[in-house]
Amino acid sequence: MMNMNNLNGGFNTPAIVVSRKKYKLYSVFTFITPSLGIIRASLPHKRLQSLRNASYLRPFSAMYITIVQDGEFVKVTQIDGSYVVESLDTNLNNIAYAAVASELIQELFALYDVDRKVFDVVVNYSKSIRKRNVRLGTIILGWQMLSLAGTMPQGEAFVSRDGIDVFWDELRMGTHMNPSIALRKAMPSILTYQWGDTQPIELPGTVWIELERLLFTYGEQEIGKPLNSVKFLMSIDRKSVV
Repeated sequence: MMNMNNLNGGFNTPAIVVSRKKYKLYSVFTFITPSLGIIRASLPHKRLQSLRNASYLRPFSAMYITIVQDGEFVKVTQIDGSYVVESLDTNLNNIAYAAVASELIQELFALYDVDRKVFDVVVNYSKSIRKRNVRLGTIILGWQMLSLAGTMPQGEAFVSRDGIDVFWDELRMGTHMNPSIALRKAMPSILTYQWGDTQPIELPGTVWIELERLLFTYGEQEIGKPLNSVKFLMSIDRKSVV
């Protein structure tokens, strides 16, 4: 893990924006980085107006940032943008699913908790949702995050079926949901999905719906509280039905 004292002279790192929380005079940005893990920076809105490449500070956009330590937070002194995720600009459904991804990442991993695999999955997710379905990408990311956080077995265990029956039994008891055979067969593909694959995972719509519902229920059980982003997503779905 990177020693925080090394930030005194400034440190340049690749980063993905995980979230932005707006307040009256400033915004708090959460980033995920390869060697520092999750970090947060507070930026006054006046500073954002003059900061070069500040337009890249959008959810799941990629950049290089130069940072110095600023108490528990870091101070961003420079941004060099790589790409933005325009699919999250105007589509409310996409925005809501990306918010679920953001909340899962922040609830499952602590600040400065470094795991290169987690960073790589988030990078691949951000690249994927630029062109591909944000909802399906979020479902895959969510299950992979739960696995990397240690709340369920890794993908290899599902492939080899090592101790998996115990996991499904515990999941049934905890969530009061009974995963279908189709979902259980799909889980190894979900957890071992490489993202860069030219072929997306092909599953029936009913299995994606079941994977989504189980992800939200199991995720909230493991995190220990309801997720605000899931509530928001459900409120949008209800409005679209009315």
